[in-house]
Amino acid sequence: MDFDTVVKLNIYEAIAKTTKAPTSAEVAKVLGASVEEVEAAFARLHKKRLLVPEPDNPSQIRMAPPFSGIATPFLVKVRNKPYYANCVWDALGIPAALHDDAVVEASDGYSGEPINLEVKNGKPVMQECAIHFAVPAARWWEDIIYT
Repeated sequence: MDFDTVVKLNIYEAIAKTTKAPTSAEVAKVLGASVEEVEAAFARLHKKRLLVPEPDNPSQIRMAPPFSGIATPFLVKVRNKPYYANCVWDALGIPAALHDDAVVEASDGYSGEPINLEVKNGKPVMQECAIHFAVPAARWWEDIIYT
């Protein structure tokens, strides 16, 4: 397995276990690699749209889709563990990635009213709501942090 894949798998394993994105130093320590090697892998994974490092700090992970490395308005609870998603689309992706049921705590973008979405047995529980994407998916990576 190539080094970038090993780094990527380590990141997702760490997030699944701890709910937090690891730093390049934490990944390096687990893998017995240098921080520089891991940060170079972060950059290559970013180029492949598989990871988003913090713009001002390449040792920190902003996004490892569907997981967010920072707190967001999309809190996803899986077995009472709190994960953050980058958007509602990713919020539905977290239970899929973890192969488990979840509750997504979000809010109505228009009214601000709280909305809870549930995923059970691999499917969203039907409820009356709409999910809106202001930017077409084909353009998300033009400015992925703010899309």
